[in-house]
Amino acid sequence: MSNSQIADSAEPTDSAAMSPASRPERKQPIGLFTLSSIEMWERFSFYGLQVILAYYIYYTAGDGGLGLSEGEALAITGAYGGAVYLGQPIGAWFADRLVPARTMVMAGGVIIMAGHITLATVPGLAGLIIGLALITIGTGALTPNVYTMVGRLYKEHSPRRDSGYAIFYTGILVGALVGPLATGFLQTEFGFHYGFGAAAVGMLVGLTTYFLGRNTVPQEARVAPNPIASSGKWKAAGVGISLLALVAVLVGTGALTTGNLNNYVLATICIVSIMYFLVMLRSKKVTPEEHKRVKAFIPLFITGTIFWTMILQLFTTFAVYADTRVTLTIGSYSMPAAYISTFEVIAGIIAGPLIAAYGQKVAGRPNRAVPSTCSKLGLGFLMMTLTFALFAVYPMIFDGRIPLIPVIIGMIVMGVTEVMYAPIGLSAASQLSPQAFNAQMMALWGLTTAAGASLSGFMGQLYGGMSEVPFFSLMAVISLATGLVLYSVRRPLHALGLK
Repeated sequence: MSNSQIADSAEPTDSAAMSPASRPERKQPIGLFTLSSIEMWERFSFYGLQVILAYYIYYTAGDGGLGLSEGEALAITGAYGGAVYLGQPIGAWFADRLVPARTMVMAGGVIIMAGHITLATVPGLAGLIIGLALITIGTGALTPNVYTMVGRLYKEHSPRRDSGYAIFYTGILVGALVGPLATGFLQTEFGFHYGFGAAAVGMLVGLTTYFLGRNTVPQEARVAPNPIASSGKWKAAGVGISLLALVAVLVGTGALTTGNLNNYVLATICIVSIMYFLVMLRSKKVTPEEHKRVKAFIPLFITGTIFWTMILQLFTTFAVYADTRVTLTIGSYSMPAAYISTFEVIAGIIAGPLIAAYGQKVAGRPNRAVPSTCSKLGLGFLMMTLTFALFAVYPMIFDGRIPLIPVIIGMIVMGVTEVMYAPIGLSAASQLSPQAFNAQMMALWGLTTAAGASLSGFMGQLYGGMSEVPFFSLMAVISLATGLVLYSVRRPLHALGLK
């Protein structure tokens, strides 16, 4: 199937009859909304769990939690977030070699739902471990293949691409808003297990909408493009069994514990990421032009990791911050600590469509200069600098707990930052992807989130050992430096193929 057919496979038939030269490229393909829906509900369940997970682990049994230490809770939360995205390369490989992407997404959703049901019904540490393991496997199967299918809806340089990703990302933010509101309320009023149950129901709704719209996804997603030989299947099974045996040995000998789990997760993420880059850079399937584009992605991978380290502290550093440092009452109303992150999401939902509309408007004016990808990403980091600078200043202004309104302002700035950066980064990863490694490149972009989630656990532990002003000042300096570096390398990266 040609790129043109792929881009417009889900368009109405009357559009398909038009010549490529005359066909307008403003209307988004129908498949975008099918894929946005399943990802929105997956994010509903994911973020609904994330906002209450750390509290569930370190709250006492009397408060419905497991009673572990705060440090263990942050380590487990970071490790879980990292492991969720670490599973993405495996899910991408399965879709490329064994099971079509369309089927992988459906299977992943079912496994995710089973994980949330386990958390809701099985008490204690056993329920936590089994539930998180199932969600990790399911997300690895679902997320990279949804992202890949979104990329295949468009031609390589379609002006609709960035706006399409912005719409897709807005759907993610809607799920990220409603999920925490539902689980946070249920956890406060009825207990943690009711919150986990709501996450399972959300995933069920997503599976239903995806099944009904399954025929609107790109044709390419209905077959495995590079099927593996029978001998390769046995080798893959052997590797999987060996890895499970290794984990069992580490747990059995006490080398792997809840306290150091995040160390192993981060190390594994680094190893897998390096291997992916080496495979793509050495592959004969990658053309010389694509080889340059893979090189251009290396600095974006590093800066993407830094970005997600900052953002995903919402579930580690800022979870503890909301619980211990913020006045959560408004008049007679006492707000659940889990709701703090929703203000970040609300800001993103409002800003996302506005940014998408502006980007599409600029793209429709051929004589108007469009900022480079690096410039857009660098601006996102400047906004991130402002976010952490605000939280560094607050302890100097307010005594005791921080009032809710200033914290909400900080969350709003962070939300705008996320929608300025994340869709552009996702679009850049798709743009730089080699044809033979499209799914793997999107999984590699997912590994920036994995590394960021894992590092956010370490940042949460660092926050616990430092005073607020030095900690948030350090985060602001790192963000500023990263933004300046991105802006300074925009021309070399453009020469390598980044628009």
